[in-house]
Amino acid sequence: MPYPDYKRYEILKNSDGTTDAMPFVNLPTNPSDKFEFWNTEFHRLDKIAQKYYGNPFYDFLILYANKIYLNEFDIPDGALIRIPFPLVKVKADYEAALTAFKKQ
Repeated sequence: MPYPDYKRYEILKNSDGTTDAMPFVNLPTNPSDKFEFWNTEFHRLDKIAQKYYGNPFYDFLILYANKIYLNEFDIPDGALIRIPFPLVKVKADYEAALTAFKKQ
């Protein structure tokens, strides 16, 4: 059974117990990225995350990689979506973006 094994907002926490607002995250394109054509009848971001990352809770990374969509319901049939890959690299890119935001 998958479980959320990644604290995606941890970097945004402050010493006083507050959390900064989530910034826009731009994940860079990598040659190792995967691509799939979206089918609204069969696809969901959590299912794709499970397929490529082994955990459905990384669906947010796929959405960040496809920044023209606000949520998976905005993705039209036949759209080519990018799945950033591998997970270790994607998490490092995500953390780098949040760390850069914190330093501003």
